[in-house]
Amino acid sequence: MTTIHIEEELNLDKTYFKTIEEFQLYLMMREKDQPENYSLSDAHKKILDDRVAEADENPDGYVSLQEFKNSFKEK
Repeated sequence: MTTIHIEEELNLDKTYFKTIEEFQLYLMMREKDQPENYSLSDAHKKILDDRVAEADENPDGYVSLQEFKNSFKEK
């Protein structure tokens, strides 16, 4: 078993998960309960902006959203 420590106070009402997927689903469901006025921090916005700029500079290194969706249909 791996133990992960997060310094930020998360106030989780559930602390045991069988799989990482179960934990991810739990976090996504919690996210839906966020207030409507929630916004990303400036640091997170910068990360997203940097990734978009990187994709724009190197479009051959990425697939489009439609290509990504189509890849699921092919399987």
